Amino acid sequence: MPANAHAPTAAAVRGSRRPLLPALGTWAFFLTFSGQGVRNLVGWWAFGLIAAVSGIVLLLVFLHEGHRVPWRALPPVTTAYVGLCALSVIWSQYPGDTALAALLMLATSAAGVLLACGLSLRQLTDALSRALEATLVLSLLLEAWVALVLRHPLIPLYMRDWEEVPISYYWVNGDLFNGGPIQGIVGNRNPLAFIALLTLLCVAVRWADRRVSPLGLVTWTAVSLLVLVLTGSATVSVAFVICGAVCLVLWLVRRVPPRFRPAVLITAVSAGVALIAAAIGLHSQVTAVLGRSSDMSGRWEIWQRVLELWEDHTILGWGWIMYWVPWLPVFATLVVRPDGTPTMSAHNAYIEALFQTGVVGATLVVVLVLLLLVRSFRLALRNIDSDASVLLPALLMTALTVQSFTESRLLSEGNWVVVCALGTWLGLHRLYEHSRDDDRAGSPDGGPAAEHPAPVHAPALLTLTHSDAP
Repeated sequence: MPANAHAPTAAAVRGSRRPLLPALGTWAFFLTFSGQGVRNLVGWWAFGLIAAVSGIVLLLVFLHEGHRVPWRALPPVTTAYVGLCALSVIWSQYPGDTALAALLMLATSAAGVLLACGLSLRQLTDALSRALEATLVLSLLLEAWVALVLRHPLIPLYMRDWEEVPISYYWVNGDLFNGGPIQGIVGNRNPLAFIALLTLLCVAVRWADRRVSPLGLVTWTAVSLLVLVLTGSATVSVAFVICGAVCLVLWLVRRVPPRFRPAVLITAVSAGVALIAAAIGLHSQVTAVLGRSSDMSGRWEIWQRVLELWEDHTILGWGWIMYWVPWLPVFATLVVRPDGTPTMSAHNAYIEALFQTGVVGATLVVVLVLLLLVRSFRLALRNIDSDASVLLPALLMTALTVQSFTESRLLSEGNWVVVCALGTWLGLHRLYEHSRDDDRAGSPDGGPAAEHPAPVHAPALLTLTHSDAP
């Protein structure tokens, strides 16, 4: 029996009803990217219940709709890092908190894997785009309500009984009509700005695939740019410029004749390296242009103190904790903000990994980012003449990589779900290509084998779930 004989049956079963997984994918992305907003609304315990139920429903629907997880497609480096975080409970300096953080890491990782195995790249793009768009709209509505109706800063609802709420814990300050900065439903301008950037990338790719109307393109571009301006995030401003440059290069590669493409790529890479070197050499001037201090808003101090702590546990780190919890003594006074509250992350994904999981974990994270960058750009360049959806992984990884140098969010919540989804989808695509090559090699004339019908051409995977692939 052909290896892919089950595919038509599975497809027919799914075709008899409207699949729920795409909608659950939208909810999963919304819950992980906008989790702070949900927590501010219902509290931590209720959020935990919502997240647990959502994860169980996602798994049940995934299985009910006939999908499966090909274990060979799981990205080994990502799996190794998740395993290291879970195992760190053994040597953790705060084992109870590490156990909880490890469960959260396993849950978000599983969500990314299930979405990659159950949705096509187009469906992933649509689910992510809708979740981010909803976050932007709700953020602007909340900001408008606070500014026009409430007329004073809004605190998280579960803090209503607190005698005093520190300024940095405020949910929304109500500065929408004062030019910002705004925090939106996520309660922080930096992640909100990053969400706006990811929305722009998704909308641009969907428009290039002719899956967004001109009105939709204008609307979501305007909303995203408005949020970018009102948040005023320096990191995201840099990421916006770099992602724009990458979009321009990929557009040029698609437009020029194939014989000129290597020259375009070499020129682009050379210019990029030169600009990065210049930015490093002119660090003070660049931060001044961005309206930030030369110590990157206090990040140098945070990094120095974290690295001093890391020296006590260099190989395996202090133990996985995700966000720094303020009730642990080591974090309560590590870096205190002006309002007296403790800082909750290292503001650098690699230093964070080094501190929490040691040299072993930091090495895995660096390798993971490099592999995803190489594989996503290779996918884009090899299929540059096909649907624009193949460009999205490269664009997302560009944005995530830039942000990872000044934020730790690469390793948690929505960003980590995207990392796991991209890594798994690229692994599935690689399995598909190997299967196609094996089928061709097994045929007498080098063409498709007679006994094993040839799989669909690679770009077709953009519109099929991987459960339909061999």
